[in-house]
Amino acid sequence: MDLQLGIFEWIYYEVTATEPFPEVSIGENHYMASTMEVAYSDPGMEASDFSALWAAFRGKDRDRVIVGVAAAFAHVAAANGAIDQAETARFIDVVRGSRLAPPDGATADDLTRAFEALAQAMVARPELGRSESLRVLADFGFDPMRSEIIWSATRAALVADAQLDPAERRAADEIRQALRIRAG
Repeated sequence: MDLQLGIFEWIYYEVTATEPFPEVSIGENHYMASTMEVAYSDPGMEASDFSALWAAFRGKDRDRVIVGVAAAFAHVAAANGAIDQAETARFIDVVRGSRLAPPDGATADDLTRAFEALAQAMVARPELGRSESLRVLADFGFDPMRSEIIWSATRAALVADAQLDPAERRAADEIRQALRIRAG
């Protein structure tokens, strides 16, 4: 009995004496894979920066699928290397219409800033941004209901700037594959 008590006291000490566990941002393998990606890229923007960008979409009374919708929208918006204001506005319209976040103005402002920061980061670091968004989207690939919501948002993103170029079509195909949605 004293041995068990000693072990529990040691475990308690070890757990409480150390820092809290790091927060895993999106999905089980997201942080580890992102760190690997950074190891092979320019150190200008790290995956941890993207983790902070993803975190900006989370909040009270927000469905977690909002992160997937943001990843899909930003992936399409950044595909041609430029972010149009209409793409940001359409993102907010889709989030409000899907009831993924409260409809108040403060939430819309927060989400607008978060989306613009994410999209600009993806334009600044296209390869890292592409891999991060597809990794986030792949986490939703095993949830058919949320995958359909994100795929619907992707289609809205494709027409948001009233242009559909080949880069955006490729981005949509990558999203479809990450979400495990069959072509057709």
